[in-house]
Formats: sequence, C-alpha cells, structure tokens
Amino acid sequence: MQNVRLQRTISSALWSAYADALGFPTELASLSTVERRIGTPRSNRTVPWKRMIGGRSGTTVKLPAGAYSDDTQLRLATCRAIRADGFFDVESFSKVELPTWLSYALGAGRGSKDAAGSLTNRNVAWFSNFFPNYVNGGGNGAAMRIQPHVWAARDTRKSECFLPDVLRNAVCTHGHLRGIVGAVIHAISLAHIYSTEEASGPLHWRKFCDDIARLPKMINDDYELRTFWLPTWESTSKNSLENAIDEIINEWRANVELASRILSESTSDLAATYYRIVESCGGLNESERGSGLKCALFANVATFIYGHVGVRESIETVVNFLGSDTDTIGTMAGALLGAWRYETLPCDILQDELYITNEAKRLFDISRGMKVDTHHYPDLLFWQPVKIIADIVSSDAGALSLEGISYVRKVKEIFPAKQKDISWIWAELEIGQSVLCKVRDRNLSGIQYERNESRKSDQNVSSIAHGESLSLDLDDDKITTNNTPGKVKNADDIIIEKDDNNPLDYLDKITDEVIKSGFNKELLGEKILAFAEVDNGIELAIAFSAIIIKAKRARLKKNINS
Repeated sequence: MQNVRLQRTISSALWSAYADALGFPTELASLSTVERRIGTPRSNRTVPWKRMIGGRSGTTVKLPAGAYSDDTQLRLATCRAIRADGFFDVESFSKVELPTWLSYALGAGRGSKDAAGSLTNRNVAWFSNFFPNYVNGGGNGAAMRIQPHVWAARDTRKSECFLPDVLRNAVCTHGHLRGIVGAVIHAISLAHIYSTEEASGPLHWRKFCDDIARLPKMINDDYELRTFWLPTWESTSKNSLENAIDEIINEWRANVELASRILSESTSDLAATYYRIVESCGGLNESERGSGLKCALFANVATFIYGHVGVRESIETVVNFLGSDTDTIGTMAGALLGAWRYETLPCDILQDELYITNEAKRLFDISRGMKVDTHHYPDLLFWQPVKIIADIVSSDAGALSLEGISYVRKVKEIFPAKQKDISWIWAELEIGQSVLCKVRDRNLSGIQYERNESRKSDQNVSSIAHGESLSLDLDDDKITTNNTPGKVKNADDIIIEKDDNNPLDYLDKITDEVIKSGFNKELLGEKILAFAEVDNGIELAIAFSAIIIKAKRARLKKNINS
C-alpha cells in the first residue's frame, strides 16, 4: 500500500508539471499564436519555443522542450517549504520563496506578482499581506500550488491533516474566497483520490459544500488567522466571513448543478461535454476565466470525464481549449489524474523531471514519518528580501546565487536584454531546478556558460544615473509593494540618448548647483519646475530627484558619523 501511495505521489507531481508545460504555449493564446509558437495549432507534445519576456526593455528567450510556468514553480516552492517533520514553514515561504520567485517567474499573473512584491516589505507578514486589490484576488494562483500539502499529509482521510496549511498557503497571496476556497476544494479532491482510490463526481462535489461551511471554524482555530488576518479581512472586504462563505457555497452549488445537468445529457463526445461545461459556467469569460473556484471545478470535471480513457487524452483536451485557462486547469487536472491513474507516467520531455520526482519522494517520506532533508532558508531575523528584481541573483566570489534559495550550478544560456546591463539567464540551481532569471551583466563577468551567446553591442544610450551612482530598475517586472502600488514606468522610458538635444551634462550641472547650495529649497523647486518646459521633462525630473535624495542622505549620514 505504501508503494502505491509513492507511485500516486510521483505520478501526480509529474503529470501536473507535464500538463503545465503542455498548456504553457496555449495560455491566453489564439490559434495563430499557438501555431507561431510551437509550429502546430494543437499542443500535443512538448517542444522548444520562444517567448517575449520583460516588456519593452526585455528580450526574446528560448524555452526548452518541457519548460513549465509559474504553476509548477510555485508548487516546487511549496514543496521546499514543507519541513522534514511535515510542518509548513509559511514564514519562509512568504518572505523568501515568494519574493525570490519574482526573479524567475514565468507566465505569472499580476495578482500573484503583486502579492509577492508586497511581501518584500519588512512590515508585511503572510497573514497581513493586504496589498491593494488583495481582497479581490480570487484567481487560481493558490489552487494550482497546494498539492504538496496533500502529498505530505499523514492521513489524507482527515482534512485537518492538510487543510490548515492549505489555508495558510492561500492567504499569503489571495484574499477573495474564490481563490481560497478553490484551493481548498482542489486539495479535498486530491485527498479523496488518495483515500478512496476513485475520483470525485457530482455527488461528492455537492458534499464539498459541507467542507466549505467548516472553514470559518478552521480559520478561528488558527491563532494568526483569527487574531490578525480575519479582523483586517472583514474590515477591508466590508463583509463577514460567514456571509462570504454562504455566498461562495451558493456559487459553487449553482455551478455544480449546471455541470451535473450537462453531464447527464452528455454523449460519447467527451471533449464536447467538457467544452460545454466550461463555456456554460463562465470559463471563457475574461472576468471569470482564472477563478480559483471555477478552475477547481473544471479540473474535477476533466478528471471525472476522462478518468477511464487516459491521462494524456484528458490533458490534451484541457490545454487545447483556447480561451480557457489552459495551463492551470491542465496542471490541476494532471495532479488529480496522475494520482488516480498512477500506472503510467509522461513519456515526453519534461524539464527538471528528476528534481520534481525527488521532491515527490521526499514528501511521500514525510507522510510516512521517515527521516528526510529539510531545505535550509536564511535566518528570518536577519533576512530582508531584495526589492529590485535584477538584484535577486547576486554574485559572491564569482559564484552566482538565487538569493535565499540556492547557488547556481551552471549557466546554460544568456539572453541580453534591451535594457542596459541586464540579461536573462537559463540557470541550473544546485538543488536541481532550472530557472530563467533576470540578472545584472556585471554579475556574469567571468561566469562560464554552455552556449556562448553574443553579448549585447554597445548601445548609444546611458542611464540617467551614470552607472553605479544610482540604481533605477524600472521595468514592467519592477517589484511593487504596499507603498508603491500599481504599474511602474518601463525602463525604456527613463533612458536618455546621448545627443545634443538632451545632454546628460545638463543633469550634472543642475544637480551640482543644488548640492553646492546646501540643498536650497527655492533653487530645488525652481529646477524641478523647469523640467515642465523641456522634452522628457518627467523622466529628467525622476532622475534629478533620485540623485538629489541620494546625495542628501549621504550628507546626513556623514554628519551623523562625524
């Protein structure tokens, strides 16, 4: 029996990652986009493809066959955060894993990235991550990553063995009950397969309402959730937890009844039945497509329909239903189907297959109470997440390190970006995972890598801040925190060409004037207002202000020390 559970866990882990890789090229893509990416209009095997990253200041990168997206990345982050004794280290997950993940996130949604960025704030904890729009975050970013809690559970028949950790994991990033309850339902669905050896069906889906109704008690039994999270959540959402739970139960029940009715009318065309349910339940609507609640249902539907046909057939149906959330529904269905139909494993190329398998084995060992290794995180008393994404990968005596996670064993490929001094690298970490990281070029000096990509040619541009005198890394991937909500201006917009119409000497001159004046307020105001009358005035004002503030802080520090 233990050997069967091990096989279920490995199969669940591999099929979920494989479905993510297969659905990554079809995510939010049209038929023509899919064909341009992978050479065919249908994704039925993993192939190399290219993708633009980093916005206007980024670059086009090559993704190897089997490359997976944020779904599997965050699932592996959850795996690492489960200690040898089965304890979920939510503090390290929220303050190390999530902020560091911003450096290598692939295909991530805005909500999860905003949540991770907010956690770089020293004063924000996992239970107080109320960044702007937090309580409206009902997406599937939590549901897609919580399988490890079930894989590591001592007894999958008892929800108290895994649901408290699922809740803690989910509230780190998602504040709407659609996102939280979606994670809970997916966990219950996976545990149902482990404990009964069968997939859940419409009858079980209706009974899930009882599990949802027990969540308020579970939240109140958790000290941090009850004391810190719940009062702030109710105040911010302007709703009571009990009322919000009732609303979610009604929404879940309505969708289950609709799906059940369609299933009762289904024909032998399984794909048509799945498509009809997804479309009827709003899975193609932009506002509902990524709902954690709906994706949990769709994953269950795909598993129920295709369970006796084959895992691969189900996954291919899901990831090729363009307009739906292909990779996430696929990865959730893959986790369920893999646990149920564990006899076969993916026979296609899957990135980091060995690492994923090893993590699955470790979690199985944890579920049996066996002795295993624990991932070592930095001491959180002294750890502070890096706020600039390009600085998350650092260089220490010529060795690259993904801060807080692992040293880099090998740099496989380098992709120079349009932004000066920035590249993306495919790196193999010492822990065994492959990541595509944003990094500063100066940290790559002397680093050996497999493919000698040509370095970027000298660009006729220069940073406003003159290299090291000021670090401005303002691209679309800039970390946002509670203090800096919203989208940040692209780095291309704060690059000044060296021409006579906008010389950098002008900045040197006026900053010198203000600094030499002792930061005279009248002169400072005069110089700032003058930017309104010149081209690129906003960009110049940003650089000017940053240089002046840095100089002022240096002056204050010098006065204190003296």
